[in-house]
Amino acid sequence: MKYFNFKRYKFSTVLKNIYTIRDKSLKFFKFTDFRKIYNYIDIRRYIDIRRYIDIRRLDFTKIIKYFKSKRYYIYRIKRINFATNKFWFFHLPLSIIFFAFLYLIIPTFYSYDKSNIEGQICKNKDIECLIRGEVNYIFYPTPRIKVKHLIINDFFEKKNTLITAEDVAIKLSIKNLLAKNKHLFKKIEINNFEINFNLKNLKKYNNIFKQTINFIPIVFKKGQIILLDRKNYVATINNANFNLKPFKDFNEIILKGKFLDDIVYINLNNKKVNNKKSTNIIFKMSDLNLLSKISLANSEKDKNIINGNISIKRNKNKFNAIFDYKDNEIIINKSNLKNSFADGKLEGQIKFLPYFDYNLDLSLKSINFTRLYNHFLVLESKNKKKLFKINNKLNGNLNFSADKLYSKYNLVKSFESRIKFYNGNISIEQFLLNLGKLGAADILGTISNDKKFTSLNFESNVFVDNQKKFLSKFGIYNAQTIPSNLFISGIFDLENIRTSFYEISDAKKFSDEDVNYIEKEFNNIMLEDGYTNLFDFPKFKEFIKLITSDTN
Repeated sequence: MKYFNFKRYKFSTVLKNIYTIRDKSLKFFKFTDFRKIYNYIDIRRYIDIRRYIDIRRLDFTKIIKYFKSKRYYIYRIKRINFATNKFWFFHLPLSIIFFAFLYLIIPTFYSYDKSNIEGQICKNKDIECLIRGEVNYIFYPTPRIKVKHLIINDFFEKKNTLITAEDVAIKLSIKNLLAKNKHLFKKIEINNFEINFNLKNLKKYNNIFKQTINFIPIVFKKGQIILLDRKNYVATINNANFNLKPFKDFNEIILKGKFLDDIVYINLNNKKVNNKKSTNIIFKMSDLNLLSKISLANSEKDKNIINGNISIKRNKNKFNAIFDYKDNEIIINKSNLKNSFADGKLEGQIKFLPYFDYNLDLSLKSINFTRLYNHFLVLESKNKKKLFKINNKLNGNLNFSADKLYSKYNLVKSFESRIKFYNGNISIEQFLLNLGKLGAADILGTISNDKKFTSLNFESNVFVDNQKKFLSKFGIYNAQTIPSNLFISGIFDLENIRTSFYEISDAKKFSDEDVNYIEKEFNNIMLEDGYTNLFDFPKFKEFIKLITSDTN
């Protein structure tokens, strides 16, 4: 448009010039004799081609020599020494490295929108991501976007802080690295984090986890997970590393950390096969040598019920159970419990919400009391003053019984009990001892845990059915009669291992002098070496013989 001014040229003028060229061309072809031109340029008049194409006159040795491969540049390429050639050995690799470095470093000059990155991390509507710090790109050790101070909130009831993290690294795919809007997130690493995990929202958290099947992998490193029951603190997992791996129809969570002064490992995965969902959980505690496996699947009869089975193993202790889970409650339908000193089954209910509670029946076919007591002595020697400490969150009821009780002197044949755990204390509502033909005994009381002391306040009744067998069992031959019903009450200091008797009576109360004497002899004989002789029958026999003869 700059060089042509269409106002100066008319279309008719252009056509006129074209016609002029046409007319001159026709005149040229009209007066030209092409036959004379042909005769003039006829090559046959000057050159006898046959003379040059006579095959007999050709020297093929010269042709072969001419086309010999040494004369071709291809051969010379083959003979290039790559070890000494500067281009191949130095310049080409350096060029590749330079352009690769340039490709990786260019995104450093981009500016990144925080809201876009927040949306990429938190795609679930129940959670919200907020970036309070800076957002930068770095290419070493791999291309990634660095985020400072990330906060993730949940909206299950109201806006609560679920996760806080000081450093977040979003690893990028090499593909489309120069196109900022097409960046592909390969993996998210969250460092120095804190997770506030409310056990009340366990099911809602699980729903979020299930929806991340098609999301990118997320790794949590060097943080802590705080377990809460509503607003109440329960426990903390320190030095936690938390790995979320989502795949198609499968996702997995791996957690490692320190829990209750022990190294804990948890593996949780969800699968979906033929529209059937299943969950598998593995739980390990290293120092405790504890391994637990749980499998969960939706019930075919009721979608609100989850069927499951559990296997727990610790040393020689094994527990297998089939259970149902509904409305934050586990119902144990069938189980087997076996270890070196007991064999039986456990049934009952365990509730998690609105607060943790349980009602269990532990029924043993048999129990080896000698092995159990030896195990108790080992634990007591290692955990003095902590053996009877109960977590104040483990509230519930336990019905505990054994059909047969094996011991060296076979004094107690069987027992049954009802025990209640509440706020770190233990209430013995019933403890019946079957002494066979000798009679029976019961114990009621409470184990109270305080910051300063742990003690058992008790009341006991001893019933003697056959006095002759009772006296013979304890080697008493000089007593005419003994009380057929004896009541005893007192307090047992479980830390200092000493007993005080408040009252001893049969038909009438014993005198204070007799009570003090029995208390003194009991502490001297039965508790002289702590718990070692508390259930030693020869020592108990010595004590019964002494007080029977003296009180009589």
